[in-house]
Amino acid sequence: MQTSRPTICIISFSPIARDARVLRQIHYLAPHYDLVVLGYGAPPQRWRNADSVRWFSVDPPRWYEMQHLKALLVAGRVWQPSTCYELWYWLQRLYRQAFEQLRHIRADLVLANDWSALPLGWRLAARWNAPMILDLHEYAPLEWEEQWTWRLFAAPMTVYFLRHYAVHAAATLTVAPEIARRYHKEFGFLPTVVLNAPEYAPVEDHTVDPHTVRLIHHGGAIRARALELMIDTIRLCDRRYHLSFMLVGDEGYIRYLRIYADRVAPGRVAFLDPVAPDQIVSRIAPFDMGIYLLQPTNYNYSIALPNKLFDFVHAGLAVCVGPSPGMAAFVREWPCGVVAPSFDPAEVAATLNRLGVDEIRAMRQAARVAAARVNAATEMTKVVESCNRLLRRAQAAR
Repeated sequence: MQTSRPTICIISFSPIARDARVLRQIHYLAPHYDLVVLGYGAPPQRWRNADSVRWFSVDPPRWYEMQHLKALLVAGRVWQPSTCYELWYWLQRLYRQAFEQLRHIRADLVLANDWSALPLGWRLAARWNAPMILDLHEYAPLEWEEQWTWRLFAAPMTVYFLRHYAVHAAATLTVAPEIARRYHKEFGFLPTVVLNAPEYAPVEDHTVDPHTVRLIHHGGAIRARALELMIDTIRLCDRRYHLSFMLVGDEGYIRYLRIYADRVAPGRVAFLDPVAPDQIVSRIAPFDMGIYLLQPTNYNYSIALPNKLFDFVHAGLAVCVGPSPGMAAFVREWPCGVVAPSFDPAEVAATLNRLGVDEIRAMRQAARVAAARVNAATEMTKVVESCNRLLRRAQAAR
């Protein structure tokens, strides 16, 4: 690793090889800075031998390792939250291991991803006398609000960490304007919005076959997202519509979806092997439409502007979404798709059935226009400029 440039420490307790947002941070910061990256698993192939990136890996927590710590979350609601929540965090092997790996190095700036990296990021930043940027991907206190245990025990802990640490971050980021406004209203800091848009690369258009319209959905196989709604939609659509899934995550849920599709929509639903984040756009570009029916079962789902929406747009696909406020607003702003009136598969199917080839072609053209305006270059420039500004300020203060 070069030593003449400032060093940025990027922390994300996620499988970084599949974390598109963190991979973009690495891609855009590596040309300017030396990077120290900590996360789950081995680095993606592209970064394994990079001179400017030093990689540290930690193992995800195992469920049984956290069982004996639940009492601290309970106690934190009624007795000394600072003591209980700090103990809950630092008694976990994961966070102690991460600190031990990083404490003996030196970085000039810390970029912490999500609330789980916040106490560690702040501790390292204080140790190195370095500024910290906090990227709060979602609205942390309501991350899993549909689960009563989260609302009752974990949400108060995230609020504590945000009030205790995030308010002192030198800069904050998030993924959607509505989330930024809520953080400002409730915590007093206003994050910069960095949309989850991929790299822009022109894609070739193709003729939409009026007899075979191909839909694609990709992403995490998460039961709470009720992906079977899209299978029910295809079942009720005209025979010209076919759906493909490209999923990662819960293998048991993927098997269930395969069985369910074979039963209710035989021959009309396919399952593709997943690809790396930087290959998604080119892989899905041959399809005609992207579809995502995300019921607003929690706050973050309702205002979501997820990676896959921007992947659809950058692949030049028309988009079909339900009335999720965040995605619906984007689709209407850039007229690149259709917004179903509800998440009822019958109403989504009726929305699709009304589309003709000319309408789909016009939506695909609008998607390409949106991709040229909203992409990784336009969004990640905000991150690079924030790092530049904070490092200049820190250098001047020394």
